[in-house]
Amino acid sequence: MRRNELALLPKLPLLITESAEEFDALCDAFEREIKPRGIIEHMYVHDICSIVWEILRLRRCKVVIINSAFRSALQHLLMQLLKGPGEYDYEVENPAQALAQSWFTDQEAKKQVSETLSRFNLDESAIEGEAIRRSSSDLELLDRMLTSLESRRNKALACVAEYRASLAHQLRESADRIIDGKGVLRLEHPSSKGPTAA
Repeated sequence: MRRNELALLPKLPLLITESAEEFDALCDAFEREIKPRGIIEHMYVHDICSIVWEILRLRRCKVVIINSAFRSALQHLLMQLLKGPGEYDYEVENPAQALAQSWFTDQEAKKQVSETLSRFNLDESAIEGEAIRRSSSDLELLDRMLTSLESRRNKALACVAEYRASLAHQLRESADRIIDGKGVLRLEHPSSKGPTAA
């Protein structure tokens, strides 16, 4: 692809945590796979790369959203499990909060949480479930965004195929006209037209 054609393709704005090298590697992989010819196919491939990059970004975000909800999810679970009959939430809130905080770094806290969960026939998947439940509205929004992006990606891929099929059809017609001796249709140059009336 020529340098002046490359200038027509906008640079994808990356987040400060994202790698330009990784995006370029993704683009290279798609270009090797699709082998675009001409600016139009290069534009389609660039669009596909941008869409796929956004899909990867949102999938990472889903995991981060769930992981970031773990502490509050664990605290909520512990408040329910540590609360004895007749006790109120505020009475177990501080111990539950301290234990939930320590769970991430302290092996003794992990053991204590595991024992508390097992008393109610639960394991650490209960924390995952609660974290997902607490994040469900955000995850639902991301799923809708992912569905839209995946649809756009599929349409862009179909456009490449349609464009190539259309171009191949035009080239076949031109070849048939040449073989039949009819020549190739020529566009009339504007300067060859006679003067127009004022």
